[in-house]
Amino acid sequence: MEEIKAKIKQLLLLSKTEPKEGKDYFGNLTAKMQQQEKMWNELKVLAKANNTLLGRIMKFQHADSYAFYLITKVNKRTVRLDWINYCDAWVDNRCGYACLMSFDYASEEIRRRDALDELFSENKRKQQLKERQAV
Repeated sequence: MEEIKAKIKQLLLLSKTEPKEGKDYFGNLTAKMQQQEKMWNELKVLAKANNTLLGRIMKFQHADSYAFYLITKVNKRTVRLDWINYCDAWVDNRCGYACLMSFDYASEEIRRRDALDELFSENKRKQQLKERQAV
């Protein structure tokens, strides 16, 4: 659990940084986003291994993208979501920069996302197997 908490702190600190302005702004933004994605993928693995929602990412559709939030605290009935400054930096109107959400709602959303990830990764494996057999 301590490793999850440490990674949460690192991700929140990274979220507060702004890419350097200048001619390579887009490259700097892309590098920041890649670091964030790497960190939340590591958190996902750790959270699953510890059977917790702590450290998981939730996203809410907003305009042409998503508003991203990190579960930073888990209680019996609620979870705390903290905003992550990712990509377009959308902020959800319901959550703002931080909010409490029903534990049951968050748990169900994470379960659904994991099921979709599993489904698509299985389909990808099947497609790769078909491509290998065709050669």
